[in-house]
Amino acid sequence: MLNLNIEALQRFQVHLVDHAVGWMTVEECLDEYFHELVKSIENSTGVTNPAVATSVFMRRYGFFIAALLNLKAHNKMWEGPLNKIYLIHSDQTISFQIEANLIRDAQEEDLDRIIKRYGHTVVEAFAKKARISKLVLWENIWGYVLWMYSQTDTEQAKIDLHTLLQDHVWQPEIPTSMFRRFTSGLTFGEAANNYQRVTCCLYKELPNTAACPYCPINKRSE
Repeated sequence: MLNLNIEALQRFQVHLVDHAVGWMTVEECLDEYFHELVKSIENSTGVTNPAVATSVFMRRYGFFIAALLNLKAHNKMWEGPLNKIYLIHSDQTISFQIEANLIRDAQEEDLDRIIKRYGHTVVEAFAKKARISKLVLWENIWGYVLWMYSQTDTEQAKIDLHTLLQDHVWQPEIPTSMFRRFTSGLTFGEAANNYQRVTCCLYKELPNTAACPYCPINKRSE
């Protein structure tokens, strides 16, 4: 099972290792190294706006959340703290290293842990520091979660997806399911087959970059 986990998680730019190392941890990103993270992204992309740089990072972090949910869909859970999630530079972008010995069998409460420990905590901190909408950051995550579940055909995945579209797993921090908001009243299958964002991820602010095909700005200009 561990070999399957390693192969699957690499699709999400998450690398399982015995001893994780990196240039900073996610916990450090939320506090003393936030400006270093932003500066690194600005240097690699040419953007000069902290909100845009933060959105770029959260698109990468969406991979990490999708990786955790993929593990859960296979009845496994990585339970390390935020200071055990290491950022590494890989192919001129950011990937993640985590330690394999922190994977265990999944428990009923793990969806709640993923949303609140790894999702809500990070989104709240970045939204405040970068002065960017939490909706944008959550939808950056949702895009990869949507893709992951469209590619994952297990019974547990179906159960987990149904739960994530309900309100209770998000409460009390968030009153209603963020993920359900982004389906815009469509079924999951409809949302996956005709992906459209509710918010703009700000990628269009990068030098020489146009709005994405699924950006709401394109829809408004029609």
